[in-house]
Amino acid sequence: MNNSENSSIEELNKIFSILLKHTKTIIVTTIITVIVFGIAIFTVIKPKYQSTAEIIVNQRLDKDADVTLQQQVQTTDLQLVNTYKSILNSQTISSAVKDKVGKDAYSQSTLDVETDVSSQVISINVTSHNASDAAEVANTTASVFKQKIKKIMNVNNVSIISKARVNNKAVFPKKSLSLLLGLVVGIILGSFLALIKEYNDKTITTVDYITNNLGLVDLGTISDIDMKNIKKNLKK
Repeated sequence: MNNSENSSIEELNKIFSILLKHTKTIIVTTIITVIVFGIAIFTVIKPKYQSTAEIIVNQRLDKDADVTLQQQVQTTDLQLVNTYKSILNSQTISSAVKDKVGKDAYSQSTLDVETDVSSQVISINVTSHNASDAAEVANTTASVFKQKIKKIMNVNNVSIISKARVNNKAVFPKKSLSLLLGLVVGIILGSFLALIKEYNDKTITTVDYITNNLGLVDLGTISDIDMKNIKKNLKK
């Protein structure tokens, strides 16, 4: 090993020794951080719930249509998926949905439309602090889209293949993941405090520091004087 590698190892060993020295500080800081995260998760942060409705949009063909025409229409439908996604997010759809579900329920909900380039299925994901509102907004959005798309693009075949259901399992926050994050943050914060505490400690604990670091001569050591014993001896 060269000198730089030896120096790095020594520095790491020094840091490790400091952390071991202040283990109590790290443990206490970690416990406090986890408790703070727990309080925030269970009492402060409002949980969010998500429901999903799935629709499929395609053009209706006659039974006698040949295979080539069917393939062309299917290709066109796949290409239009992103267009349908934009319409679902448009003001036209959102205004109609807001009128049906109510301003409060809609304003507290977040709409996310997912599409797949290899599929005609469109997923309408709605997240809200209220599980029932999430399901209602998702289903209403699918229903309004089915009605409006006929006039907007003259599309005559929209199928709701999966209605949104009330899901009482919160998608945010993830309690176990959040507590684990609190544990990691606590350890990092505790280690940081331990290093600061060690850096600010100006107490000289070894003779080697006086001779090696300060370049002074060691003239000897003086033991602690117990004044209580001295006073007792004087009285006797």
